[in-house]
Amino acid sequence: MPKYKVILSYDGHNYMGFQIQEELPTIELEIKNAFYKLLNKDVKIYPSGRTDKGVHAINQVIHFDLDENIPADGIKKGINSFLPADIYFKEVSIVDEDFHARFSAKSKEYRYYINIGEYDPLKVNYFLQIPYELNIDLMKEAIKKFEGVHDFKGFASSSIDPRKSTIKEIYHTEINLNDNILEFIFIGNGFLKYQVRRMMGILIEIGRGKESIDFIDYVFDKKDPSISHKSLDGCGLYLYKVNY
Repeated sequence: MPKYKVILSYDGHNYMGFQIQEELPTIELEIKNAFYKLLNKDVKIYPSGRTDKGVHAINQVIHFDLDENIPADGIKKGINSFLPADIYFKEVSIVDEDFHARFSAKSKEYRYYINIGEYDPLKVNYFLQIPYELNIDLMKEAIKKFEGVHDFKGFASSSIDPRKSTIKEIYHTEINLNDNILEFIFIGNGFLKYQVRRMMGILIEIGRGKESIDFIDYVFDKKDPSISHKSLDGCGLYLYKVNY
């Protein structure tokens, strides 16, 4: 049984997230439907992780197994002919049988984008629009507090499986400003549900002067998700890269 690795991109605006949720529009459902049209069979896919409602991906990774050997280029051309225009298989390759899109990943990179310039209706589904001033230098200082090994329970969804470890390591953070677009970069060994969006929520509150930098330490200490209740919209979040 050949195993295939896929690097794909998608616009998450029209979807309720990656994971199948009955008949609701999701990325996984569209991919499975495309595979059925291409191969006339169900194909189980394994993603590197599940993005939430409205979240985009530049380089998401999935893998799947087939019981027949089909050239990788044939899979790419065939599946893209059945996928909607906002989902695209960028690269398809045959990999070793021990590869796993999720468990073989060494790190992930997420990026969040905010428009701090004049409101732009063409950016509304892809950048969070902020109408007030932010202290960017203070935010650059604050974001560094997320680096290192921490228990991120206080920055995650309260609905995550209690058996799941909430200890993660963030290797690198960065904030860049280009043409009124703020870019936030987070690279780590894994991220919990809502973690990036909740970290972003606190960074914005710090940038507005609503919270102090020490509030991040307070959330780490209390490990209470209700404290970091402000979660930014998924429209500005992108799964940028998965490293193996």
